[in-house]
Amino acid sequence: MGRKLTNHPLYTIVFLSFVLFVVIPVAYTLGTALFTDGSFGTNIQLLNLDTFSLLAKSCIIAFFIALLSTFFGTILGFMLYKTNIKFRNIFKILLLIPLFISPYILAVAWKDFFFIFFNDTNLISSYIGVILVLTTIFTPLSMIITGSALSNIDAQLEESGFMITSFRMVILKIMLPLIKPALITSFVLVFIFSISEFSVPAFFGVKLFTTEIFTQFSAFYNHSLAILQSGLLIVICILLLFTEKQNIADAPFLSIGSKGTDNKLYNTKNRNILSLLFMFGWLSISVVFPFIILFVQSFKNGASRFIQAFELLLPTFANSIGLAFSAALIIVFIGFIAAYYSAYQSGTKTIKSFDWLLLIVFAIPSTILGISLIKFYNQPGLDIIYSSYAIILIALAGKFSFISSKLIGNAIRQIPNSLDEAAQIEGISSFTRLRKILIPLILPALFAAFIISFIFSLGELGTTIMVYPPGTEIMPIKVFTIMANAPQSLTSSMTLIVFSVTLLIISGFYFLMKPLIKNYGFAND
Repeated sequence: MGRKLTNHPLYTIVFLSFVLFVVIPVAYTLGTALFTDGSFGTNIQLLNLDTFSLLAKSCIIAFFIALLSTFFGTILGFMLYKTNIKFRNIFKILLLIPLFISPYILAVAWKDFFFIFFNDTNLISSYIGVILVLTTIFTPLSMIITGSALSNIDAQLEESGFMITSFRMVILKIMLPLIKPALITSFVLVFIFSISEFSVPAFFGVKLFTTEIFTQFSAFYNHSLAILQSGLLIVICILLLFTEKQNIADAPFLSIGSKGTDNKLYNTKNRNILSLLFMFGWLSISVVFPFIILFVQSFKNGASRFIQAFELLLPTFANSIGLAFSAALIIVFIGFIAAYYSAYQSGTKTIKSFDWLLLIVFAIPSTILGISLIKFYNQPGLDIIYSSYAIILIALAGKFSFISSKLIGNAIRQIPNSLDEAAQIEGISSFTRLRKILIPLILPALFAAFIISFIFSLGELGTTIMVYPPGTEIMPIKVFTIMANAPQSLTSSMTLIVFSVTLLIISGFYFLMKPLIKNYGFAND
């Protein structure tokens, strides 16, 4: 952007509030583990060989998930962003579904598959199962990252390449080197998400680092060891983020629209059938087939289990939807404030600090963020937060504000400077420019940020299962706590209901808000 803003009091309040409610609890928790009785490192001796062995095993699992997700995501990204394959816009939407539902839903579906067809779930309830499920979940993320990078390649470079070499060599020698930062970004982000995932290994009964942290904290009440283990995981995530800080911070993978791009699409006429078969095959494996299995498992003995599951989950609907709605509003507000000032005043240290804090907290594993909030707010005088929904809202805002900030920020940066400069020349105030020019133009991004924040908040388990107050009934927690001892058909019915409710809410928001976006976006007054 062409102009600078002075730090507004509202921005300062939001920044300091984020630091106070989210960042300080994490720092406090790690500090209490490192400093005991005033001395440094007293508890470090709790970290033994088994801890590092389990951490290494978790890193290996995450490595394979990141590698496979980036590989398949790049193939899907090329097909959907660089070819004229039929139904590509529909595929772009449908293939994102696994990314926006709770991971344990797919875990339940695949366990049902092995139970129905093989009457044995040992193979899926293993490291192989964790890799399979998380690869299908995170491949859409890689698809977005690599696909966005491919669509931003200068078409003239590709045309020049075709004059001297083959299509295959253009891909290997021009396209892949140009999207190398996106490939690395995809690998790093998927690795961080995979090593931080809790619900899938917990459901499969696989011992990984996140499940061990949860067990030490919740079952054995060994808080010092759990926090030290959390610190190791945080260090790994932050180091990976630091190595790719520029690519991840500036990545355009979370954006609505792509103004000004000259994307060359390739004709798939000769390979259209094979491309469509691959696309339908992946969609079936990651979306269609799992939910058919869930449906079959839910109703194979009649509707009694489904009715029972609905009655169990019915009391959670209002709380879950209301909480997710409130969290989404807070997340979008924080994201807008951070993105607005970052776009207009990117050189200020305070702005950069806020951007980095959002990114770092986003990368902290959910269970670890939950532990930090529990340890900090379980203090005299803070009970009003600890024993209420406020602690869940703080957790969700800390976890997902980075996504909102990135999406809104990318939308703001696509707006030409000339619009705001012309308004300034006319003497229009900054508030009026914000209300009449900026917000109408980025309204689709604000809406998308709200919907994504709502979906993630509605299905978040890793953080909420750590911090939810006693007596609180939320859909993912209710499902996860019951599924441990429930019949498989009841578990399948509950996960099917959660998915259906999520999908209905998303569809409802879309159809309700679409006319508003269209009318407001082109308003003249």
